[in-house]
Amino acid sequence: MLKPLLAAGIVLLSSNFIAAQTPQIDFRRAMQAGDTAKARKVLITWQLKEPDNPNWYVARFNYQLRMAYRVIVNKTSTTSRGVELQKNGKDAGSINEGYEPQLLEAARATLREGIRLAPERLDMRFGLAKTYEMTHDAAREIEVLTSALADRKASGKPWRWIDAKPLPKPEAVFLPENLEEYMLPYWQANTPEDTEAAGQLAELLSRYYPESALGYFNRAVYHGIKREDDKAYGLYKQANSRRPNDWQTLANLTQLAINLGKKAEAQEYLTTLRKLPEGRMAATQLNKDLRAMK
Repeated sequence: MLKPLLAAGIVLLSSNFIAAQTPQIDFRRAMQAGDTAKARKVLITWQLKEPDNPNWYVARFNYQLRMAYRVIVNKTSTTSRGVELQKNGKDAGSINEGYEPQLLEAARATLREGIRLAPERLDMRFGLAKTYEMTHDAAREIEVLTSALADRKASGKPWRWIDAKPLPKPEAVFLPENLEEYMLPYWQANTPEDTEAAGQLAELLSRYYPESALGYFNRAVYHGIKREDDKAYGLYKQANSRRPNDWQTLANLTQLAINLGKKAEAQEYLTTLRKLPEGRMAATQLNKDLRAMK
């Protein structure tokens, strides 16, 4: 089964600690036990007691997502996603995870209601974006993330995380790291459409967090895939100026400098790369390429 996208915002009680029961605790226990009937009853009574509690929307979303989840068995392997099955070495179909569309839309609507109530809750914003990643709708995912960042800039209010707690890290670190995580499925899919989606997310990261090296690094990856070496080289330089001594950035700078015939610059980057333990293997190969330059 898929895990819920959003945590219910609580920690299970340890055996040596007694606390008053709350709807939030009752809901999480019911969901962990797979008792969706009890979870639904808890949601009804919880809403009556706390109609404006953002955590209720998170819990209801998790319940609705659980109810929408489906395992889809295909008789033939007609999709590149999912797990392919074989019998006696022959194609026997595939198994895919999915969601019943109407129920999934209802879950999304719940999160949108929660976001209207508590627009600063980043966990709900990220959860909504993740639902579009799961259904391979990159355009809507990027739309949700763009809206979240624009709203944050307009309001000036700090983000809140699960249970309205502060973010686990400073925003300037936490947001870029998480936005990069949203790019990974698209880089890994490695299709022209997915590459474009990753590139748009990288642009979004740089627009709102220009001091982060991650936006420049991923934009450089995008232009590298497009064989636009000059653009990629400049962006890797920007990444290196914001986060010096990252071995991957230095390795890419060395390779691109070689490709562009910039021997002196390639040698400079290679010298720095050799000093980093994690970069020595890459440096050995790049040194061969550098020595082969005329």
